[in-house]
Amino acid sequence: MLNRRRFLVASGAACLGRPALAQSDVLRIVVGFPAGGIVDVIARELAEALRPHLGGRAIVVDSRPGAGGRIGVGAVKAAAPDGNTLLLTPSSIMTLYPHVFNKLAYETQKDFAPVSTVCMSANAFVIGTHVPAKTLAEFIAWCKANPKDAVYASPGAGSAPHFLGAQIAQAAGVDMLHVPYKGAPDILNDLYGGRIASFVTALSNAVQPHLAGKMRVLVTTSPRRSGVLPDVPTVAEAGFPQLTGMEWFGLFAPAATSADRIAALGAAVSKALASDRVKEAFGKLVMEPASSSSADLARMVKADMDRWGATARALKYQPVDV
Repeated sequence: MLNRRRFLVASGAACLGRPALAQSDVLRIVVGFPAGGIVDVIARELAEALRPHLGGRAIVVDSRPGAGGRIGVGAVKAAAPDGNTLLLTPSSIMTLYPHVFNKLAYETQKDFAPVSTVCMSANAFVIGTHVPAKTLAEFIAWCKANPKDAVYASPGAGSAPHFLGAQIAQAAGVDMLHVPYKGAPDILNDLYGGRIASFVTALSNAVQPHLAGKMRVLVTTSPRRSGVLPDVPTVAEAGFPQLTGMEWFGLFAPAATSADRIAALGAAVSKALASDRVKEAFGKLVMEPASSSSADLARMVKADMDRWGATARALKYQPVDV
């Protein structure tokens, strides 16, 4: 008679058609951010949806917060390449950090094997209601007419919002002063108080304040209009198609993980993301479920690394020591 462990292994192999993937009862999804945060919520929704496609095996979300997500990255880099430990991370950790930090303890393209994307989120360019602009073109004109007030905020120098704001300013041909803050609450206080003109943030952070009339979303960076803010144009519609881009969240395994295990995990993720439960849960987070092949994710990593690298060079950004 099969004991519980052998039954789980056997059922996992039967479900996936890849026995090597079922050597352990437990799959760990490592998240480099605190429990309860958006990345943690995404990981837990994914874990629940994955179980039926992994033979019912146990899946544990392992929070390793600290150092802006880098502790979790290091934990997966050091893990055995057996397909039982994965990293779920926002794209900026893998593609932007190499351009803003010196002496990172990891190399994205060398130390990790891409598995699949999980979901994507647009960013939003937001202005305060004290600014008399209703469109991006009007805001650009206002900045040129009021150069002392042409300010955009971000949650920190070298962050994705910092670089995105710089890309918008460069594309528009307008000088905008970047002001780094310690976090979103301070930015919002100054935006609502009329002390800063604009900032870039995840669309999920901007929807409710926009609808409540506390701020104004001028454009989103998505390739098509958001279903939650259908009246807000995309950055391409505003005349800057080169600024279109989504923040993706992806799964990565240690570099030496076999191609068969990567492919099997990717297939399971694709099936999990097709569920109505996931679509509803991610929709509440203003996220779009999105799976990909390992090769496609590798191409996305390279493209984003090249894009951020070009922006860092244009800004003459000096990387800081970790």
